[in-house]
Amino acid sequence: MQHRLVDPLPGRAVASSFHAPWAPAQAAAPPPISADEAAIVFGLRSVRGGLFAPHPALATALRGADSAACLAAALDLVAATPKSLVARGAPPVVPFRDDDYFRAIAGWLGCRFADEAALRKIVAEGAGGTLSADGRILNRRAGDTSLIAMAPLADWLPQLAAGLAEAPGGRDGLIITTPQALAVALDRGGAVVQTGRLDPLHAAPAGEVADRVVTAAQARLTKAALAAMIIAGVVGPYTTLTASSLVMAVVLAAYALSRLLALIGPPQEGPPSRPLRTSELPVYTVLIPLYREDEGVAELVRAIRRLDYPPDRLDVQFLVEAHDVATRKALEREAAHLPCRIVVVPEGHPRTKPRALNVGLRQARGTLCTIFDAEDRPAPEQLRLAAETFAANPPDLAALQARLVIDHREHNWLTRMFAVEYACQFDRILPLVASRGGLFLLGGTSNHFRTDALIKVGGWDPFNVTEDADLAVRLRRRGFRLGVIASDTFEEAPLEMGAWLKQRSRWFKGYIQTALVHARDPVTTLRELGARDTALLHLFIVGAVTAALAHTLFIAMCGLALVGVFPLFGGQSAGLMAGQVALAFASYGVNYALAFVVLRARKRPGVTPACLIWLPFYWVLLGIAVGIAVYDLIRRPHHWRKTTHHKARRRSRIVDAGL
Repeated sequence: MQHRLVDPLPGRAVASSFHAPWAPAQAAAPPPISADEAAIVFGLRSVRGGLFAPHPALATALRGADSAACLAAALDLVAATPKSLVARGAPPVVPFRDDDYFRAIAGWLGCRFADEAALRKIVAEGAGGTLSADGRILNRRAGDTSLIAMAPLADWLPQLAAGLAEAPGGRDGLIITTPQALAVALDRGGAVVQTGRLDPLHAAPAGEVADRVVTAAQARLTKAALAAMIIAGVVGPYTTLTASSLVMAVVLAAYALSRLLALIGPPQEGPPSRPLRTSELPVYTVLIPLYREDEGVAELVRAIRRLDYPPDRLDVQFLVEAHDVATRKALEREAAHLPCRIVVVPEGHPRTKPRALNVGLRQARGTLCTIFDAEDRPAPEQLRLAAETFAANPPDLAALQARLVIDHREHNWLTRMFAVEYACQFDRILPLVASRGGLFLLGGTSNHFRTDALIKVGGWDPFNVTEDADLAVRLRRRGFRLGVIASDTFEEAPLEMGAWLKQRSRWFKGYIQTALVHARDPVTTLRELGARDTALLHLFIVGAVTAALAHTLFIAMCGLALVGVFPLFGGQSAGLMAGQVALAFASYGVNYALAFVVLRARKRPGVTPACLIWLPFYWVLLGIAVGIAVYDLIRRPHHWRKTTHHKARRRSRIVDAGL
């Protein structure tokens, strides 16, 4: 008798081309099956391991199979029972983590799966081994016995399966593992070049991804709101103007109040930490996404070498786009003797930093994970401090933000203003919010995470150009806490206005993306975040965007008023006019005072209170950046405006509390 399967095409039974081992032989040849059906049959044979003789006909069919069909059969087999395979009405779910992905392939092939620890033991029992140039095949001999460990690409699956169908005994000498396990098994002490896995792009819920600018419901609501505003403006222009001014005033007042609280509140301490012995430190994954950064690779590698963390507990991954040959070559040269992986990110859309980060996350070896950018110079103790902080706190503390500091602020007025802005943000505002357990938006670098928490929320959104801000919201929605640590990472600020506008407009575009994504289901967002964090989300995003526009508008109105033109004040009451002016000056005063206090506390060379005269001009630039962000959001929502680095003359010192 023949074993019957449910065919991938619903409603059609398929007879497999093999006989169950307990059944008598049949005289008639079984009906032929397609190459894709052969992949299913092969998987069902594999789960019964070793019960079948060589099957040349099945091997022939497998050689004609599509690699995607083989992978789909392997993934479907994870959720199916050996006697029935559910018809595939939709593509199978591809596991996010490499361990799960390659474990599924091992099950389909009928081979052993070895994780990093198991593979280390296997290699140690033999006489070493030889790793292929692509880092995916390890040959090892122990006496007369040979063994192959591999992390196969999907394109290899038809030929692998065909070979095992012809020679089932080959499974005894074949182990399936992950690329990262192969990289550390031989412990060569230098860089290993590997190609990462792109699919799936992320594991976040579909409704929390910025692949669409707005949903259909949001589009209808926006059109209705615009139509109502136009009608109201025509029917009652001064009433509409007054109402709009009041709404803006409320947002600005809340934004100014947040700065006032940061100003008058005492300096806040971060979460507690406890010292760890070197033997207690966990494996730490360091993800470094790079794109066209070949000029800065040498200094970046030196900064990584300075980290005060045991090399055997570091999992350093340089993530490089497939077409960025110059950066890859620079890494192969400068990091040749650094224990690390140079991970090539396959071509795909969108070409963004979070897409590359997810390639690294799925193969992360560490229980903790951090991100550094190409221009970053982290303080050497930063990883150890983060590990000790995580160790002293419960698992719900999922993320820690280090302080970001501009180390060449004296270059020009723009870098001075950037340094002041960062100092206010990372020295006062974020510690205040974090100390009260609230939501704040993470910076794009020097974030430290529990890897399991990142996996639980689905990794980074590859379509969001401020993936850090969005990730903070999703972590809070899942009940995780955010914190800060008192460790500096020195960064390079843009030197020119054009570069600054590119970077800042991308940030504003990402903030708007984040707000739109989490407003798709406002009731659910409110329930998961709570009223306080929902208010903080709007304060950090809507407040920042509104403040930038309002400051620009106010300064423009003041300029027009000086020449006798009152474009927006006309028709309003004197009281409302006075209130707007008072609120604007109060907002300026709070920001000036906060900047002054921060500068006095840090005593930063090259930045004195006198430089604050540039703040109004800086706020005008923020308003212009918002306008560019809105344009980009409409025309090219997922485009990543690349910031050029390595133009500044930076200080050579990495640790200096006065920097």
